[in-house]
Amino acid sequence: MTAGGFLDWGDPVGFAGAAVLGGLLALDDTAYAQTWLSQPLPAALLTGLLLGDPLTGLALGLPLQIVLAANIPVGQSFTGDAVTSTVGVTAAAVLAEASQTPALLHGSAGLPELGWLLLAVSLLSIAGQYAVGAERRGNTAWMLRGHRTLRDGDLGRIGRLHLRCMQVTFVRGAVTTVAAAYLVYAVWLPLFGHLPARVQAASGLLALLLPGLGLGAVVEQYGLRRSAPWLAIGAAAVVALGTVVRA
Repeated sequence: MTAGGFLDWGDPVGFAGAAVLGGLLALDDTAYAQTWLSQPLPAALLTGLLLGDPLTGLALGLPLQIVLAANIPVGQSFTGDAVTSTVGVTAAAVLAEASQTPALLHGSAGLPELGWLLLAVSLLSIAGQYAVGAERRGNTAWMLRGHRTLRDGDLGRIGRLHLRCMQVTFVRGAVTTVAAAYLVYAVWLPLFGHLPARVQAASGLLALLLPGLGLGAVVEQYGLRRSAPWLAIGAAAVVALGTVVRA
């Protein structure tokens, strides 16, 4: 691991690339397209591919995708900001050369650090909810101005307001991504080496518990019969994806 002190930015180009990706995926989350590339697994994998370590992206994205499978921004309310926290933490791990390949390929050897990074994603996602809420309140205020179109017939106003809202979403996503990446790179990962052995071991248990909790949440929300085929398809896709990435 090469993460440095609080003023060490390491690879500025890598941070900038992660910021752009985070901004684009924040748009994809709800504002535009909704391709689902902003879901944790593809978001983490894309970050890893962008920065040269797709296996770290796969190791982080897989448990996050399972635990957040019932927290999707389609037809329901969702909590947190998993998009930018996932991209930011994955970027920090790659840029700090804290490869998660051991956790993916060898299990217990890398689980403590993986669990520590997953905890970072969770905390940053909760904190990011406040930024998302502030953005939405601002966007709502702007879009309410659209009612003026009923009086003056300026149909372009709605388009201009929507474009402004999407620009704000991109900037919010980029800023929160780079902030998350920097905090994990400069503070969170270096702190891991100073933790007591028992705390590190407990972090490893977190990596094992999250997928089970996620599967339980999916079954509870949708029922076992409806969930089983999708879980089976997802598991097959992950195995196929892992085979391609390793090759």
